[in-house]
Amino acid sequence: VTELPALRSKLYPRPDEVISPQDERLQLLKSWLEESPGAGDLLDAWERTSQLSTIALLVTIMSSTLTLLSSHLPYHQYGLPIIKTLLSTHWMRQLGAYLGGSHNDLILATLKLFNAISAFGGGREKKAVFEAFPLDNKTLPKLLHMRRRNKGIDAGVSLSRPDIRTLYILFILSFVDRDASSSVKTAFLEQRREFFVSIFKGLSQDPYPVIHKVLQVSWDGLWSDQKVKRTLKIGVFGEVTLSHLVKLYDRAVPEKEGELHVPADVVHHFLLAICCRPGQGICFKDRGWYPREAEGSAPVDEDDTTDRRRGGSAKVHNKILANFLPTLKINEDPRQQELALKIFLASPELVTGYWSAAALTFEPRLSSKWIANISFAGQVISQAVPIFSFLLHGTTEYNPMPPPLSTIMANILPPVGTKAYFTKGLQTGAASLVQHCTALALAKCLRKLAEVTRIFKRIIAALEEEEEDGQWSQRRKEVEKEARRRVPEFQVIVAFSQQHLSSPNTQNTSKHTLLSEVSQRLLWLYQECLPDVVAEARFEVGKLVLTLAEGWLMPVPEERKNSREDQVQVLSPLQKVKQLHVLRLLNTSDQFTWSGKIASSSRTYFHVLLKTFCTTDVRALHTTLRVLLQHVLATSVLLQEDPAEVDLWLASLPSGIVCRGLGTETPDGAPLTDEVDSVVSFLDDCTQRCLKTPYRYMEAMADLFQSNDASSADAAPVDAQVEAAASPLLMTVLEQILAKINGRLMSPSDALSVFTFVRRLVFKLASKQEETGYFALRTIIGKLETRMASDDIFENHPSIRGAIRRELSIATACLRHLETGPRSNLRDQKDANAVGVFLDRIEHVPVPENETARMTSAYELVDWVRLVDCPPTPMDISRLVSVIHRFHKPALKALLGVLSPLEGQLWESNILEVLEETHIEVDFDWLFVHCSDAQLGDEQCRAKLSKALFSCQVTYLEVERVMRLVLRGIVNSGGRTGVTKDLLLLLSDVFSGATARLENREVQNLKATIVVLAAFLGLCLSVDISHEVHDALQKFIKVTFSPTSLDDKKVLAPIAAQWAGSVKEMLSSEQHDKLKLAKPWIIFMELSDLYAVLNLIETSQQQGSVIFGFLEELISAVEQLQGSSGGPPEELPVARLLGLQKLLPESPLLEGMIARSLAAQLPVAYDGILPDFLPSEGLASICLPQRNHLPPLPPDLISEFLEKEAWTESTARIVAVLLYAQASASPIVVHWLNSKKYERLSIDHLSIVFAAFLDCSEFDADQVIQLGNDVLCGLLEQLLSEWPSPGERRLRRLQCICHVLRQDTQRKPLLSTLLQKKLHALPPENFAFEAMYIVRRVLDVSGCESLVTSSVDRVLQWAVRHISNDGDHDEDARITLALLAHVSRSNLKLKAHLVEPLLTIIVKSHLHDLAALDLAVSLLGNTELKPVVVNRLIQNVLQHENFFNLLGKDSTPSQRNGITRLLDGLFRLHPTNTCHPSHVEPLVQVYGGTMSTSDRRLLSIMRLFEAEKRTSISPFFSKWSPSPDVSATNILEVVQNFDPVKMLRTCLFFPGWRRFGDDTKGVKESPDGGHMYDPLLVIALSAQMLVESPPTAALAWVKLFRTNVVSLLIRCLSSKDVNIREAASCQLAMVFDGIQKSSMQEKSQALYVLQLLKNAMTPTADNVPRRLPTYSTLILLHALRGIFYPSNFIYPRTARFLLQRPELDVTDVPMLFNMLYSNSDDWKKERAWMIRMLADGMTSTEDWRVLKRRHTWDLLASLFQSSQKDRVLRAGILEVLANLTCNAQASNSLILKSSLLSWIEIQLTCGHHGETMAWLRILENIAVIADNSKLQRAMGMEWFAVICRSLSHIVQTSEDAGTLCQIAAVVLRLSLMEGTAKHCLEPVLRHTVAYLKTLESRTQLRPPIRPGTTSFSAPELASPPHGAQGLHIIPTVTDTLGAWGAVVEALWRVSMALDDRVPEWGILTSRLLIWRASAGDDGSQLGEWVRKESV
Repeated sequence: VTELPALRSKLYPRPDEVISPQDERLQLLKSWLEESPGAGDLLDAWERTSQLSTIALLVTIMSSTLTLLSSHLPYHQYGLPIIKTLLSTHWMRQLGAYLGGSHNDLILATLKLFNAISAFGGGREKKAVFEAFPLDNKTLPKLLHMRRRNKGIDAGVSLSRPDIRTLYILFILSFVDRDASSSVKTAFLEQRREFFVSIFKGLSQDPYPVIHKVLQVSWDGLWSDQKVKRTLKIGVFGEVTLSHLVKLYDRAVPEKEGELHVPADVVHHFLLAICCRPGQGICFKDRGWYPREAEGSAPVDEDDTTDRRRGGSAKVHNKILANFLPTLKINEDPRQQELALKIFLASPELVTGYWSAAALTFEPRLSSKWIANISFAGQVISQAVPIFSFLLHGTTEYNPMPPPLSTIMANILPPVGTKAYFTKGLQTGAASLVQHCTALALAKCLRKLAEVTRIFKRIIAALEEEEEDGQWSQRRKEVEKEARRRVPEFQVIVAFSQQHLSSPNTQNTSKHTLLSEVSQRLLWLYQECLPDVVAEARFEVGKLVLTLAEGWLMPVPEERKNSREDQVQVLSPLQKVKQLHVLRLLNTSDQFTWSGKIASSSRTYFHVLLKTFCTTDVRALHTTLRVLLQHVLATSVLLQEDPAEVDLWLASLPSGIVCRGLGTETPDGAPLTDEVDSVVSFLDDCTQRCLKTPYRYMEAMADLFQSNDASSADAAPVDAQVEAAASPLLMTVLEQILAKINGRLMSPSDALSVFTFVRRLVFKLASKQEETGYFALRTIIGKLETRMASDDIFENHPSIRGAIRRELSIATACLRHLETGPRSNLRDQKDANAVGVFLDRIEHVPVPENETARMTSAYELVDWVRLVDCPPTPMDISRLVSVIHRFHKPALKALLGVLSPLEGQLWESNILEVLEETHIEVDFDWLFVHCSDAQLGDEQCRAKLSKALFSCQVTYLEVERVMRLVLRGIVNSGGRTGVTKDLLLLLSDVFSGATARLENREVQNLKATIVVLAAFLGLCLSVDISHEVHDALQKFIKVTFSPTSLDDKKVLAPIAAQWAGSVKEMLSSEQHDKLKLAKPWIIFMELSDLYAVLNLIETSQQQGSVIFGFLEELISAVEQLQGSSGGPPEELPVARLLGLQKLLPESPLLEGMIARSLAAQLPVAYDGILPDFLPSEGLASICLPQRNHLPPLPPDLISEFLEKEAWTESTARIVAVLLYAQASASPIVVHWLNSKKYERLSIDHLSIVFAAFLDCSEFDADQVIQLGNDVLCGLLEQLLSEWPSPGERRLRRLQCICHVLRQDTQRKPLLSTLLQKKLHALPPENFAFEAMYIVRRVLDVSGCESLVTSSVDRVLQWAVRHISNDGDHDEDARITLALLAHVSRSNLKLKAHLVEPLLTIIVKSHLHDLAALDLAVSLLGNTELKPVVVNRLIQNVLQHENFFNLLGKDSTPSQRNGITRLLDGLFRLHPTNTCHPSHVEPLVQVYGGTMSTSDRRLLSIMRLFEAEKRTSISPFFSKWSPSPDVSATNILEVVQNFDPVKMLRTCLFFPGWRRFGDDTKGVKESPDGGHMYDPLLVIALSAQMLVESPPTAALAWVKLFRTNVVSLLIRCLSSKDVNIREAASCQLAMVFDGIQKSSMQEKSQALYVLQLLKNAMTPTADNVPRRLPTYSTLILLHALRGIFYPSNFIYPRTARFLLQRPELDVTDVPMLFNMLYSNSDDWKKERAWMIRMLADGMTSTEDWRVLKRRHTWDLLASLFQSSQKDRVLRAGILEVLANLTCNAQASNSLILKSSLLSWIEIQLTCGHHGETMAWLRILENIAVIADNSKLQRAMGMEWFAVICRSLSHIVQTSEDAGTLCQIAAVVLRLSLMEGTAKHCLEPVLRHTVAYLKTLESRTQLRPPIRPGTTSFSAPELASPPHGAQGLHIIPTVTDTLGAWGAVVEALWRVSMALDDRVPEWGILTSRLLIWRASAGDDGSQLGEWVRKESV
């Protein structure tokens, strides 16, 4: 004893110590435990001592020992005996006593020992510890209060030196940490949840490391483990646990110096993780603003009793969160506020109940708490609208029912005194901060209201609701009405805004700006959201315009006037936002009078708007102002005729960025002032005058047009042009500018500014004018030029007068652009020298440092260009550009605008390059008017023009103006050829760019506009244009208009009709040279016109190259217009086409039409190849040609085409069609082939003819025999030469080769030998696919054996190289391997030495490849492999590095199936050698014990081992586990590890077909049964357990019963297999005896159930166990399960039922009426359970007799009819009916005695949404199972007619491809029934074909580019009879084309089975031929037969 402390110190492992494998302590323990296994001496000393301190030392040594031994795997074997001893009952009792004692050291040591045991070996013993630990010890809760008393110890060592509480917490956490298995966690939380919950109670007082550890384990161990049920997790983290966790928020400061150890942060992130992610944690996915559905089950049950006063609601999904939210201190802690906001974002449903539950204080007061409350409310309101909740579940369609009004309003305006509080907070007496916070909150509410209204309007439009009756419309009105009631009166808002509208004092600028901005925002939001409220108030909106003038209406001191800082007032960001609010308000207000005058001023609001528009540099303000000005001007009398003209006026205004310095003057002393003020004031005056007398100016405009109407002979009438000319404001401008000039009322600077504005305006207006409008604008400029020609204008300022004249000359040049030829630019040499000197001087001026000075200097240079007498040359402009670029780059845009088109300064200088470098945009129209003839002819210049137009987003109107401008240039050019051509090319570029950028509707409008313009119309109809212009026009037509567009044809119809008439005149007058001009318009002519022209050419017999070329174009147009119909036009029969061919003998186009015309008279796809006319986008667009009989053709017609010298593909197709059409054609082709005239043809053309010849000769082999040997051999050699790429040509050649080998029986050896030699000469890498294709077709042809064998041998060698090199598995290689697998399954014997390496490569490298595995299995069937080879292959599979992964739980069923098929094939080749224990043991490890095909195959291999070796495999299963996560040490643990849920599923869906020994000869494929266990395995393991290791302890028996194994044994007593019943009854007897000896608590109940079972098992004569009805065994197994799962709701009901009866009546349905018509609170659950049991129990005739006794079906039928909306109930009853119809006796009885068929028809008539598949399968069951002869004797043919009518109801309401496949299968089955009235199927077939056509819209054709094994897959349909399992599952359609083909074949067979021919037969026949062409002859053998019969 004295050495124990030293031993403890020696063995003690330090915290976080890494123990080395060579640690001396490990060696010491090893030597000790080898001498004393299980530490017996230490345990003996423990037993002998009674001193608690000594015991504490011993326990500590034991825990240290286990901790050391756990560190490395080799030492685990020494620790396991110790643990087994300690976990025994004796030692656990002692350890439990220690924990309940008062010796703290002993308690610490004991807890350390338990922690060491739990952590031993990575947690392998946690399950045993949990089961053995005395959790019922009542002293355990006190451990949580035993903290360390010494508070001075650092909290950082709380885990390394834990106290009692911490150790106990760590021990509890060990059962849920990451190392614990999911089963341990589940058991712990189910049985001992309160222990885990208890650790959170005092967590707020624990150190930071403990808190972090608890929360980390909770997240990693629980929430991250998906195998633990979510219900268990939620049960732990309920409201109580959350209330404990929230206390940690109080610890919000770091608890360790210099480190971020903040408990509040840890718990905050943990709560964010579990509370804020819908579908995870305790946060459930809700329905947003919709309440919880009444019928939905609650996500959790433990919170149903939540007090509603705390925010909970029975109508929410997240009740825990609803009660948790009000407890958060959102106004004290920012973390808790963030958590609340995130919860609201994740669960919008919680907002509604929160306001009343939280009781936040919203009454305005100047306190931080109120500010926090109102801010939080604003943040909650500002969250996004949950649009997802407005959609129907699982769809993208909107719910027709809107959310409740209360919920909507709670998310917009909280219902807690909203109006009163908002009003009080905004009143004058409130503090400024209170006002601002209140206003912000109200603004957020209004923004949310606007957003909700916008979304509602979108939903109303989507649902196409009516304004009055729609539910969403009504709800929107209710929301607006309720919002008006809750918001403050508008006068309160007005008073609030007036209070802060005046200019602020200098001391409170920021406060005033904030309040002013928010007040304007509220005004705008009221106007947007509640316009009626604003309209009812007395409020002058126009006063708000003064807000825009804040910067420049204030007085400015004289000494600061004209400075840049005051010209452009720098506004604060809030002032800009405020102006934006005002503009938005004005834009939506109908009370704004824009022409009203400002108080005490002569200016109007319009003046303020215009000036702000010109001077603002804020993009948002500029855009909003533009929209406002467009709105107010377009609705006024000024511009109401053409609202789009507003853009032109606004674009002409001067820019406010132009900066002139103080005292800027012209050379003659005239001061230059700001242009904006001048133009805006002038325009404001003009507007006021025009508004006073608008009609006077309208009349003046009309007079102006009247006077200019005679200027153009082609001008349109004046009345039609007046509206499109310009606004009457233009005449006001002209009048006022002349009046002010004459009256000297304008300063020189103002006059220059106004004339510049007029010049820009006239140029912009010119882009929308027709001929008369152009002349009117010229007249206006002419009047101004006449007045300015006088020298008395500004006689003291000649530079201003010259600048004005220059502006007018620029305007004239723009209007007369391209009228004259090249421009000359001559000037005086003296002036040129002066300009040069000036430029030299400014180039040497240094760049000013001040930004204002640089801007002033730059704009002075721009003014110099306007004012200089001598025009600068392009070189001068380039020098000027470089200077301005240095000074101020934006000034270059102003310089560009003052350049004159007359002087060529723009294109010939470098200004464009500099502008591009500085990214300054240039207007297209300004660039265009500067273009001369030379620039327009330059392609680069035209590209720059297009780039200028499309450099930014363009509108439809801008493009239209550009096109008018370009067409005006064509008119002005006076017919100059080069200019017209260049302008047309430019127009093509413009339209091409517009098509790519504009919407289709806008592009179509552009086309309609340009066609009616006189300039374009004249060009199109002119017959005197040059070839260059015609080519350019043709290019424009090609770019702009599409001949396939009906809209384009309609637009061009007048032009095309006029040209059609012109063509007829040209042909009549023989003006053939003019025909070329009509070529662009031929394609747009009507077919009648084209046929008329064609008739004219044919009758006139005119010839010549021009005529022939025109005829070619004409025929091309006819073909293009008629090509979409898939056949030739009726007006062009074959005879007429042959006649036209005499005129155009070499026309490939005409030959193509002849080929298509001939082919159209034959069945579609007559040659097995998809026709060209079939579109690829969808089958629905197919328009099949009408099948006609071929007209009489010349017998020698084929000879004419055969003798042609030059062949095209059409020639070959004509010959091929004639071979099919004329029986006499084959001898002619034979003669032609024998003459070897084919040698001049290409092999592709020859293969078309030869394939058709062989196809037609298939029934007449004599034709092929008549071919000479040399001819046939030569043809084969040509077919094998120059092999084409995959496609139709390769397919045709391969078909030719196969046809020859199959048809020519006499020369087959010769041809086979020749082909074999040719194939051997080709490398197999390039010809493997072709070889296998040929082998596949000639496999059963006698005489080709050598060819087949040699080809297969070579392909096997190729496959080895291909797979071993891991080559690219392209489509060819994939199909080649599939063909090889197909051939291998035939009777062909393969060579072992070639197959063996291929199998080896597949096994080693491609075990994951399903196709390779299928090939390997196929190869095994016909190859004689040696046993040693087979053993080696098996070992390679079993020792594969990924073997356990590929067959593990994460593998796919297809992978497992493929590998097990391979293993099964290998084992059965040589069972004597392959059945070895080392081979079987790995199979046991991957065996899952389920009913899946792969597991049953593995079990079959194990049975094969037992049969061969006469040895049981039971030893292999003694440590087997059905789950890889759990280990077992004996057979009892194996059985206890079964999954109870999967075992119960096995009981309910018991596979009645399963028999002992049914897999001895292999396993049949069956639906995947991986969801339930194999009952044979369970019976075997259960028997082994009861014999070898039966349960002894009570807990062991409980575990056994909880696995539901005993329940399965009871269910086996209803099996039809006697052996299964015998084995189950024997084991139940052993269980009965074992229970009697046990001491478990449930003993009496279990014995009672088993005694009832025993009494029901009456003995039979042959001592064979009686087969019990399924309902009896089901009720007993449910009752037995309920005993050991008492929480299940069915337990008290089954117990009551059994206890009330002395014996079980096996002839009755148990609990039928009590459960079906229950009146308890759980009536719905009970009824559903009963219906489920009725479905599960209906498996045989005996079960039907039980059901029939109680008239059960009648009860269910009445329930079904009365529950139209209960989808779950109806689905359950249908499952019962499905199982009933699987039984013949039940089906006959129901049909004959219960009128089942009539009842079904009635139900289908009433509707069957969501039940289609169930009804289909039930009807198929009846058709298959019911006795037809008995039904026919009783009902005649009525039963068949009722089924057909029911099917018709189903077909007419179905919309799914999988449903259609099932319908087709049922209809086909009905059509094949003997002795039925087939005419009843005609309506079904008609409706099904209509349904088929709807499917075709989603189906695309895929031609067989690579023929071979078909790549189409039809959906797998379950075979009848259909039971309840999977009844409602719709077959999955992965390949719609494959499904379509399968349906077409089935329906065609139905149409053939009918007594009379129906129209659907023709529809289906054509589709069947198309399906045959797409799938190939292998893919559709029925289609191939139909094709041959049709031809």
